[in-house]
Amino acid sequence: MNSLKLNPTAAACAALAALACCLPVQAQSRLDVLQKDVAAALSRVMPNGPGEVVGKLANVRPDGAISRGFNPGRVSQAVFGRGSPSAAPECRGATTPMKEPDEGLCTLELGGRDDPAGAYVQLAFSKNIGQGDIRYFRRAAFKPGDEGTPQPLKLTDEDAYKTALAFAELLGIPKSEIPQAPPGAKVPLPVRTLVAGAADEPGANARQFELQKVVVLPRAFLVPGGLLRDGTSGVALDHVIAPGQAVIAINDAGVQFAQVQGWSDAQIDPKTDARRAKSASTLVNEITQDLWNEGVREVRSMSVLIALRKGYPHPDDPNPPLCPVCGVLQPAVKVIVSQATRERLQTSEKAFAAPGLVREYDLLAPTEAEGALR
Repeated sequence: MNSLKLNPTAAACAALAALACCLPVQAQSRLDVLQKDVAAALSRVMPNGPGEVVGKLANVRPDGAISRGFNPGRVSQAVFGRGSPSAAPECRGATTPMKEPDEGLCTLELGGRDDPAGAYVQLAFSKNIGQGDIRYFRRAAFKPGDEGTPQPLKLTDEDAYKTALAFAELLGIPKSEIPQAPPGAKVPLPVRTLVAGAADEPGANARQFELQKVVVLPRAFLVPGGLLRDGTSGVALDHVIAPGQAVIAINDAGVQFAQVQGWSDAQIDPKTDARRAKSASTLVNEITQDLWNEGVREVRSMSVLIALRKGYPHPDDPNPPLCPVCGVLQPAVKVIVSQATRERLQTSEKAFAAPGLVREYDLLAPTEAEGALR
């Protein structure tokens, strides 16, 4: 049986044209403006088109893996000390009854979880640690009836950041995947302070207490030769953001909480090739159509970030990823749109209007097999 096949560019243009032909004049005007906004935003981060960006990202070479750095025995000894934690029954195996990799967590505990006054420590991590999920929580013992106020926090931002980096290394996070702020950055350290207040009586001036420092470690990979240079500021971007984040809370007694999410073993999709990149017009049409369908009508601000996203190859791919639960990293753009305004946004279609969106779009055109799967 013969079937009609459209190339990606023609398909995207046809979809946008079909959408435009059915809109009233006012809506058509807004759609045109949206398309111009998308094109302008994309041209700022990829002036030479998606192909050049894909070619650069194909050269990214991850040199670490959390599955190689995470040692359950070493981590347990560090967080539980001489205590003997109990392991949950689900820690006994790393596969499901269907013999597939188990994507759940193994949980170790010390102390009474349900005891509101007792000390408690928990460590949980992916049974297949290459998936990159880890959770750590410490609760100190509490004496009922104690009305003492919290002691002022002595920890500085610099010391909190150093402590967070050391704890991240203990958990197996590769140092090379934690980007450093460039020289002269307005916010050089990703550290925030958790503050609480207390007042003796309603309406009185509250006393503030710094309780913890919270460090957020994003994930990014160095791009050989650099990724792009901002034409306005001249700042060179050498890293590409990737899935994975670590949040670590610290006080004067040390790390009290840590959560690592999605820091899976990194493998760049072997099909990352500049020759497979979408054209600029295809990408503009795809993003415009998607944003419009999601309710975007009047852009107040739009940011575009070049990124790597987690994806999974076709199940019949003859070269599956090294880690089944990790997937592969694929070139993408992250589009952040805001329609926030003091005035109500009117739409001629009487449809909803999204206040803001964060969306990701692949830079690689799907293969014939992937297109059929979608």
